[in-house]
Amino acid sequence: MALYGEKEWFFFSPRDRKYPNGSRPNRAAGSGYWKATGADKPVGNPKPVGIKKALVFYAGKAPKGEKTDWIMHEYRLADVDRSARKKNSLR
Repeated sequence: MALYGEKEWFFFSPRDRKYPNGSRPNRAAGSGYWKATGADKPVGNPKPVGIKKALVFYAGKAPKGEKTDWIMHEYRLADVDRSARKKNSLR
């Protein structure tokens, strides 16, 4: 949680999918949408543990939304070996 006067806030939320069986994230938000910009950047050295992506908020509906000054950095865990995930899964 950010204190009064700070310019950075941190939120943790699940990533929704745009389509039930797809991998594209749903970035619609209230009166606009978040658009990814630039390339994914690895977080962690020498072995990346996460990925950072920059998002810009557009007011209105895509693709004719109006760009705003709001910027958000999305962090997510790096992909892990799927066979290791199944092996150590509790399900």
